Amino acid sequence: MELTLFIDHQCNLRCAYCYNGDKFSRPMSAETMRRAVDLALRRPGDDLHVSFFGGEPLLHLDLLRETVAYVEAAVAARPAPRPSLLFVLNTNGTLLGDEALGLLGPPRRWSAYVSLDGPRELHDRYRVNAAGRGSFDAAMAGIERLRAAAVPFAVTSVFRPSTAYALGDALRAILPLGPFKVLLSPNYRDEWTEEAIADLRRGLAAAGEAWMELFRAGRALPVSPLHAKILSHLKGAMPCPSRCLLGGGELSVAPTGRLYPCAQMVGQDDDGRCVVGHVERGVDLEALVRLRQERARVEQICAPCARRDRCQSQCGCRHLALTGRLGEITAALCEIEAAFIDEADRVAETLYAEGCTAFLDYYYRRAWALAPGASVAAGRRAPEQ
Repeated sequence: MELTLFIDHQCNLRCAYCYNGDKFSRPMSAETMRRAVDLALRRPGDDLHVSFFGGEPLLHLDLLRETVAYVEAAVAARPAPRPSLLFVLNTNGTLLGDEALGLLGPPRRWSAYVSLDGPRELHDRYRVNAAGRGSFDAAMAGIERLRAAAVPFAVTSVFRPSTAYALGDALRAILPLGPFKVLLSPNYRDEWTEEAIADLRRGLAAAGEAWMELFRAGRALPVSPLHAKILSHLKGAMPCPSRCLLGGGELSVAPTGRLYPCAQMVGQDDDGRCVVGHVERGVDLEALVRLRQERARVEQICAPCARRDRCQSQCGCRHLALTGRLGEITAALCEIEAAFIDEADRVAETLYAEGCTAFLDYYYRRAWALAPGASVAAGRRAPEQ
């Protein structure tokens, strides 16, 4: 079970591409937090992942501290077998001071997802503070503190049509930092023209070269979504995280207590179309079924496509970003997904042909298990012609 607490809409940055809308203060109350945790613990599962989201969650460190204490006490009070706990922080990395690191450090299990778009020039182009100044130095300092505290962290790197050409530079700047994962994340709300897609392919080719150099040096590290595209080839279908299943294994809670299938659907929490319940009443199954039916319309659109098993066209967040409606996509998603698939295949075919030990050990000589709540998008394969 993954419980995501959308702590507040406020943030200390003003990133140009932020999908969460206006920045305003409406922090989650402790009572809403407790109700959300209780609701999550009533759902089945051997694991409980509690994620902090926003805005910037570290603006409310006291609530994070109170949440951790409440979750640990609630789990300890349950009869065995108790769910294993993982806390996840989604952060811009600029507020990782001593108090925050004291909460994130061992013996608790934490993972941090830090936003870093690449080297200074790329990062500071769009990730600025309220005064319009770049946040690169502060984010890098936060990453260094995470490393010193031995807190595992991933890096999320957002790119736009205007920066897609530089994905190689972005990845080369991120890989030496020592993340356990890198996520290359397109901003689907931008306009992806044919020229932008061509830039994306060039940028991905450079990123693929950087990734191959890492494998050749004996290091294996997942770079998504290229990593997922390789797994989709090995498994015959796309592994989907729980959030892509619309309520399959994740609940996201807005400060108002309203429930969403995914944190990326909360926005300003002023549109009820994606609300699937409330912490005081639980999940509204009728609303959840309706959203799943709306999302499923995309399968009719994608039915003829031979790549549908390896594509994330089923992701509701992408539908909303591209068109504002579930079940609808644009050609931009097809082109972006095709670019990722083609580059992943080029990397995999090259390293396989070379007999790269790190690559073969990572993808072919280990058992790949799905994350808790995830699924394989089976049954989506296009009929044989």
